[in-house]
Amino acid sequence: MTLQAVDQRVVLSLGEWAVSKDPDVELVCLGLGSCIAFAVHDRLAGVGGMAHMVLPDSTLGRATSGAAKFVDLAIPLVVSEMEQMGAKRAHMKVFLAGGARMLAGAAFQEKMLIGDRNREATEKAMKQLGLRVATEDTGGDHGRTVQLHVGTGVFGVHSGIKDRKAAAA
Repeated sequence: MTLQAVDQRVVLSLGEWAVSKDPDVELVCLGLGSCIAFAVHDRLAGVGGMAHMVLPDSTLGRATSGAAKFVDLAIPLVVSEMEQMGAKRAHMKVFLAGGARMLAGAAFQEKMLIGDRNREATEKAMKQLGLRVATEDTGGDHGRTVQLHVGTGVFGVHSGIKDRKAAAA
């Protein structure tokens, strides 16, 4: 499923984030597995943001490797940057994708459920900021690619299982 043509595609790698007011920008996370894409849009301010979050908690690793790598740092960072561009939390629509269980087997059942832990940390961070999920495609055992078109607020999720599109209106 293709969104309308855009002039600028910003692909976020592991632990990267972006915020934009440019209506021609499309923010993209490719190949999400256990990672979570946190995408947020304020239609009234015309601001969109996204983070490609890898781990749930900055105390689990070196936070110097980039704040957006960690759910607990990335979500407040993206929200703060959007507010600096005129967005209001009350107008923000949040989209989530990822958080899959990509590794199978008994050894991974209890200790390595990073996707589940990322989703739980995302819920906690959003609650602390007073944000709620508008559209979500998380869990399962398949990868996803997502895109947020800043101008329209349309969020798309693409996977081998299903494709989904949600408008920010």
